[in-house]
Amino acid sequence: MHTFIRVVLPAALAAVLFPLASFAAVYRCILEDGQTSYQQFPCSGDSRPLVIRDRPSGWSALRPGERALLKHYRARDAARRRRTPRVKEPGTKESKDCWKKRRQLNAVQAKLRHGYRLSEAGELRRKRDDYSDYLREFCP
Repeated sequence: MHTFIRVVLPAALAAVLFPLASFAAVYRCILEDGQTSYQQFPCSGDSRPLVIRDRPSGWSALRPGERALLKHYRARDAARRRRTPRVKEPGTKESKDCWKKRRQLNAVQAKLRHGYRLSEAGELRRKRDDYSDYLREFCP
């Protein structure tokens, strides 16, 4: 019985009161000094509740600038995928520059996986793309 009171009763009470909160009326009142006030209760006997149009939320279409930027990014990514990486010949030693870039790329990827500050996001992604491009172009 004690569990019923602690668990079920509050849940039932919330279920009953929640729909009432979504139907609360809003009244617009003009005060004596000319200021506008919005409140839950009527200001006077002749006040009527405001009609609030609830617009459905969801995805909106891209604006023209955003659409052009997306097209640019997709074209750039497609061009990167078309490039064939150079194949490392057996028995060749990796250059020091390539080794260094691979380490830098691994460090950036680790930071991207494990977390970073929001202000670092753009810089980390740019570095990752630059290091990947360098390795694809110059390292076997």
